[in-house]
Amino acid sequence: MGIPYSALRVKGTPTQYASNKTAVTADVTEMGFVFAFLIIAFSFLIILPGIRGKQRWFTLIRFVVAMFIGAGILLSAWGQEWERAEILDTETAYKAFYKGEIHADIGVKIGLNSVNITLKAKDGSIEEHPDEKINYNERFNFWGGQGRRGFGRFSGRINREFREAQWSGKPLPVLWIAEYFALDGEDIRWGRTYRTAGFYTWIMVWTAFPLWILSMALSFMVLRYCGYFLMMTGGFLWLGNIMWAAVRFGSTNLIIPFSKEKVLTFSYGPTFYLCFVAGLVAVVSGFIVFIMDIRFPNVLTTFFNIDPLADYEETFVYDKSAAAGTSNGASNGGPADSETSTWRKVSALRKASVRPRRKYTPHGNQGGSQHLTTSGIEMKGFDSSLTGVENPTLKVEDA
Repeated sequence: MGIPYSALRVKGTPTQYASNKTAVTADVTEMGFVFAFLIIAFSFLIILPGIRGKQRWFTLIRFVVAMFIGAGILLSAWGQEWERAEILDTETAYKAFYKGEIHADIGVKIGLNSVNITLKAKDGSIEEHPDEKINYNERFNFWGGQGRRGFGRFSGRINREFREAQWSGKPLPVLWIAEYFALDGEDIRWGRTYRTAGFYTWIMVWTAFPLWILSMALSFMVLRYCGYFLMMTGGFLWLGNIMWAAVRFGSTNLIIPFSKEKVLTFSYGPTFYLCFVAGLVAVVSGFIVFIMDIRFPNVLTTFFNIDPLADYEETFVYDKSAAAGTSNGASNGGPADSETSTWRKVSALRKASVRPRRKYTPHGNQGGSQHLTTSGIEMKGFDSSLTGVENPTLKVEDA
């Protein structure tokens, strides 16, 4: 192979490295979403000093609220702590064909699609093998169909993974806990109920995700609809909490005993409360945007830094009488104001909404109903305007 490739090799064979088995300390997918949002937040903080005046703080508030809701949705979907239980310093059996017992910490975390089981003991717990490390973190997935009873190829996913764990010689505490989710008969149907609850909760959480995307897009266009979609986002997140609490066994909590004093009792975990808080922030934010759009629209448009006339339409009406009076302007080089006298710009701006509840113009409120007649243009104004300037009724007739 040559000197560069054969150096430091025994008889020219490839270098052999010993296996480096390490325990799983964090969920890769969950931490990936966390780092993704941290990178986005760091990038935003870099460009934040370039925003001038009060808009710097307004932009910071909008960014923090939006990113918190988005991170809450993704972590709720992929988080592994909708329910959790833990017992410390538990005396338990270790493996098959090992008569002794060990003192270990046992923890269980249940997500929407899987359950994580942790077994950890101090080094040197086994006298016969002092170098053996007891630090297990095993995941059993129960997403997919329920499948048939038993452990065959047509059974559920968690049943097949449970049988594989038995063949591979996983520790007895891990198998003891996983068996509660693998069995499906009589009143031992924890795996079925958690799988069904996770399925419906998964749908509710992922429905909230596109609603959140649409609310962010509408925050640059129609603020009232942004508030609507934010409230719907929070509502679906709350529906996810309700589905999880209602579909699984609500009357009887899952309890796994290891001794009289050491019992695994499950309770709602951080992911469950994160989903609830993200929904609360979304609903409150959407309601505030909705109320501000009704009562203080100018303040709201300033906060979101958008054009207050973005959702309004300018209307131009062709005046036939003015056009007839200046019909010879184009042929003999007449005055240039013939075009402006023909097209009259209606100074009222019609709001692009189903309910024309206010009329906003740079010159005050001169909106209202407009009628094109043979004698000219007649416009009726309102008695108040968005800017607080009283305007009389405007009537434009043919000169």
